[in-house]
Amino acid sequence: MCEITCRGFEADAFQIDHPHWDPLLAAVGERLTSGFMWMQEETLEDGRDVQAYKHRHTRRYLYLTDGPRAFERAACGRFVPLRLDFAIQRALCTWWLLRGWEPEDVEAIKAAVTRGARIE
Repeated sequence: MCEITCRGFEADAFQIDHPHWDPLLAAVGERLTSGFMWMQEETLEDGRDVQAYKHRHTRRYLYLTDGPRAFERAACGRFVPLRLDFAIQRALCTWWLLRGWEPEDVEAIKAAVTRGARIE
């Protein structure tokens, strides 16, 4: 029988009472932050807190730590590191198909992706 291994970090606990917006603001800027809902905070097994933000139009999540560092949730439920620029694109770039956006939104997304690509 083949054993399947799931990599990444387990989340030990979560809270839903105290939103933390700083990682999102740092990642996408003030204009784009208003399009997200804060959903919860989860603490990884290594002690880092991951904030879960859901975009109101795309319904896609952006998982961020302070810094900001991005993660995606693997099929097994663990958190796997993801390049920040890729995470931003995944969360936002179908927006225009679903709802449309203003020219200022396009520029803000381009700026966020460019900043995200610079974070190692």
